[in-house]
Amino acid sequence: MIALALVFGTTALAFDHQDCSQKHSAEHTVCKYMRKYERVYTPEEFNERFNNVMARSEHASHSDEGVQYGLNSISDRPFVKNNRLNSEKPYTGIQHHQKLLQAYKLPKSLDLRDKMQPVKDQGACGGCFAFASAAVLEYWEGNHPKSLSAQSIIDCTSGKQRPNVGCDGGLMEYVFEYAKQHPVPLANDFPFEGHQNECPRHSLQSNVLVKDYRVLMIEDNPKAEQQIEHILHNYGPVAVGVDSANMYHYTGGLFKASMCTTDIDHAVTIVGYTDDAWIIKNSWGPFWGDEGYLYLERGKNACGVAEYIVYIKDAYATHKYVNTLWHMSG
Repeated sequence: MIALALVFGTTALAFDHQDCSQKHSAEHTVCKYMRKYERVYTPEEFNERFNNVMARSEHASHSDEGVQYGLNSISDRPFVKNNRLNSEKPYTGIQHHQKLLQAYKLPKSLDLRDKMQPVKDQGACGGCFAFASAAVLEYWEGNHPKSLSAQSIIDCTSGKQRPNVGCDGGLMEYVFEYAKQHPVPLANDFPFEGHQNECPRHSLQSNVLVKDYRVLMIEDNPKAEQQIEHILHNYGPVAVGVDSANMYHYTGGLFKASMCTTDIDHAVTIVGYTDDAWIIKNSWGPFWGDEGYLYLERGKNACGVAEYIVYIKDAYATHKYVNTLWHMSG
């Protein structure tokens, strides 16, 4: 299992949609894109971003049945796939779930989005593992959750003698292992900067300490995907890895297993399900996908969703132990 990372490029100030209109046409695809998303590039950036938008516009015009593609807020960004994927296994101290969770009749759907913090944008930093982990931790804060600092997670689980590699990726289990001893601070106290810093020596803390977490992988348990809905009802959101290479143009609908591989390169958070889909919270901003969310086909290990599953089983909230039955109510 490799450190999960997805890296996008950045923009700088100088060349806006009016400059684009002078060079091309006000109704040109790229100029309209720049106007809609208020993009401003350097003259040097413009050609690269122009090519990105045009290539993705052509790709997005070929929609598959059941899913909508189109240009969105990340269509101009370069994409760098993490070539170290699947080169690393979770470390041996982590427990692996080897049996089915207790079987009971579950409702046909579950949606925890109203209990989640707003969708965030990882920008040019491949810290998806931090955002996926933070989303799970935020849910465990209870009835009045606050956004936790993905920046602090990146900084404090990466670096010398630490297992993650900052904006080059990481694994969610390392975050939860760290959170057994170190509560993650609030995002307001340590906002996201888009690059790795030194781990802050802070005294400000969140309300969550992890007591127990689990790692579940389909290579160890062929029924791993079937267990996700039980985990969601018992313990809340689930952090997973997916193959994201063909997800750039997604704007809605059901993203199917046939549209991707199981070579995971990106961390996301499952926050519910429908009859045929997992409801997935991403970290590419609220203007990507369906308001920042993805509907991914269930039951087929679509995009490797069952390759690497990490969830919190027990945690302390507001410095008091939280009985996991609280989460069964959704």
